[in-house]
Amino acid sequence: MGIVVRQSLKAGLGSYIGVGVGIINQMYISTKYLSVEQLALSRLLFENSLVFSAFAHLGTPFIADKFFGLFRNDEEEHHGILPFLLFLPFIGSILFAGIYLACSDAIQGYYAERSPMILKYHVLVIPITIFWIYISVLESYCRNNARIAVPGFIREVYLRLANMLLILIFGLGWLSFDTLMYLMVASYGVAVIFLCIYLKHLGKWYWRFPNRTILNGKLIKQILGYGSFTLLGGLGVNMMLFIDRSMLAGERGLISTGIFIIATYMAGVIEIPRKAIAQISIPLLSDALLRGDLQQVRTMNRKSALNQLIAGGLFFLLIWSCIDEIFFLIPKGDTYGEGKYVVLFIALVKVFDIGTGLNTEIILYSKYFRFATLFILAAAVLGFSLNLWLIPLYGFTGAAIATALTTLVYSVTRMTFVWLKFRVLPFSYKTLQVMVVLMALYGLTWLAPHYEKNVVNTLLSIVMKSALLVLIFASLTIWLRISEEINELVRVGKAKVFGGRK
Repeated sequence: MGIVVRQSLKAGLGSYIGVGVGIINQMYISTKYLSVEQLALSRLLFENSLVFSAFAHLGTPFIADKFFGLFRNDEEEHHGILPFLLFLPFIGSILFAGIYLACSDAIQGYYAERSPMILKYHVLVIPITIFWIYISVLESYCRNNARIAVPGFIREVYLRLANMLLILIFGLGWLSFDTLMYLMVASYGVAVIFLCIYLKHLGKWYWRFPNRTILNGKLIKQILGYGSFTLLGGLGVNMMLFIDRSMLAGERGLISTGIFIIATYMAGVIEIPRKAIAQISIPLLSDALLRGDLQQVRTMNRKSALNQLIAGGLFFLLIWSCIDEIFFLIPKGDTYGEGKYVVLFIALVKVFDIGTGLNTEIILYSKYFRFATLFILAAAVLGFSLNLWLIPLYGFTGAAIATALTTLVYSVTRMTFVWLKFRVLPFSYKTLQVMVVLMALYGLTWLAPHYEKNVVNTLLSIVMKSALLVLIFASLTIWLRISEEINELVRVGKAKVFGGRK
């Protein structure tokens, strides 16, 4: 588990830099220079592409994670698995483009009344989806070659930085909105090129025909069967995550959608630790499941859950304790501030979800992988139904309630299944310790003195409050020895610092 934390910290560094860029972009640059409708439109195109790429890649990233071990051999150039991994989503991309164009009239009809601005740009979803497919596939290939930092940097930092710079240039009046949208699409294509160059630099760009002895008819049948199930699961995940935005745009318009997007972005920061840990855990977890080493699975799940809860809980504490100050500072804060309780509902359920560990990965890379698809499809149907019911009644607040309830049900279902099949639970008494510390620190924030709100005072309040909370939380976490991995990192850090002074 120690290697997981160390590798996750390295991969997470790019994620946190990306978060910094993303926060500046989403909370200031985008809100300042884009209208609420323009912001919603640009995010909808990207998020819809995630939904479509989840089935258009034909499950290829999951196939790579599941079967790469059969091909892994640098001397034999991984037996030609890379061309296969690139060809399969090529077929999916062609099928997707054809289906999307065939449904173009229906898509335009859905948005015509409430969000007519989408009609001019919706076809851009096709190239973004194709670029995103190959970003995901090349990332999975890098991940299985034990390289996650640079691909993570490209995804988390480059794409966000490119987006921010383009919006800044647009804000200066040097670009039309049309040109801005086309250049944003092109930035995803450049990301694919960067990944290819990186693999070539690593010497991992193995271009040879697949070894037919390994990639025989029987294995191809297994791969396609596994891919068909996992692509449905991936589609379900992205539908559960992003269907609310699309339905809001169709039912309430782009302004409500923009408010919801900013609020969910703030809540989404909580998931960053989980993404970093899951990235490096997947190959180790898959190997442990193949060997039937349930003790290793149990250990990885419990420690991952604890460390995810520590990091995610701290983020939640910092965000919610400063929520009014954050909305005060961002441009158009009066409008976006209407989504305050969207942040609360979604952030709370995300803290619970990441605190349940690696349940999705355990199911997905075990012999029960089909249940992962069934669970997520059921969750997608539940989310769609709840949004269909609650959005007309409560707008973006209804969408938040629907998303929170769907995520909670989905999380509890996965956790229960993993307990029944593997006797693996993510919680321990240390989980309770973390929760008690978080609640006690949130109680302290109520003692903060009132002040006259202006930019300087508000910034000082956020900095001082956040610094104090981080200091106390970190001190208590280390003093109570809640996480072995965190205490070990502190010990190693001290040894390096003080060792270097001798």
